Amino acid sequence: MFSVTRSGAALASLLLSIAPLAEAQSVAEQHVELRATIEQWMQAVDKSQELENRWALEKSVLEDSIVGLKGMLEQSDADIATVKARLATADEASKEKLEQQEKFNEAREVLRKGLAPVESEVAKVVPLFPDFYVGGEDGSSKLKAAIESLEKHRQAEPDEKEKLSLNGRIQPLVQILTEAERFHGKLWAVTHPLKVGEVDKQMNVLYFGLSVAYAVDEGGTVALEGKSSEAGWSFTPMSGEEVAKDVLTLYKAADGSGESQMVSLPLSID
Repeated sequence: MFSVTRSGAALASLLLSIAPLAEAQSVAEQHVELRATIEQWMQAVDKSQELENRWALEKSVLEDSIVGLKGMLEQSDADIATVKARLATADEASKEKLEQQEKFNEAREVLRKGLAPVESEVAKVVPLFPDFYVGGEDGSSKLKAAIESLEKHRQAEPDEKEKLSLNGRIQPLVQILTEAERFHGKLWAVTHPLKVGEVDKQMNVLYFGLSVAYAVDEGGTVALEGKSSEAGWSFTPMSGEEVAKDVLTLYKAADGSGESQMVSLPLSID
């Protein structure tokens, strides 16, 4: 900035430089010329001061802008670093998910290849269910559908099996085994026809789970012993005069129509 001292010194220098001219000019002319010179000089000083003040203001604005830009640049660098870190983490997570998916797919293929033997083993359980439980009113509606699905899957061609979902093939197996456990853990007192000799006769049948059963007619004159196998249930006549009565007594105790009594029944083991 121009100070008053600098301006005064410059003015004095100007006056000295034009002093010799004063001798050759009249006082009036000197006065007019001096006045014009001083006015021009003061205008120049004012203009310089204005420019200097404007520059100071613009410099301050520029400096503030530079500081702001530097801050934005630093924040941008930090954001870029954060994004890179996230991308690296995402890549690692994606890699882990991909590896897990590959392991899952491998396990699915192993399971798919091992289903056929399992289906064969579960199919052996199906004949152990009495007919009344598979399709009768006292049985399970879901069991019949599961058995039909299992049979359909076993009969399917290899390329057709590949198109079947694993869940669709596993669900019938689970249903059949669940029903087998349910049936085997309960005493079932039901009535349905059985072949006695060459005649179908309505019999009261007491199933001890999936293993053995006893059947008797309503009059307590004919008794049968039932055994389960892979071929299904087979009933054979029981000998002994009191056996039929004992079976009837046991049946009535089981279905709640009679009193509980201690009864001994023969059991043949093949």
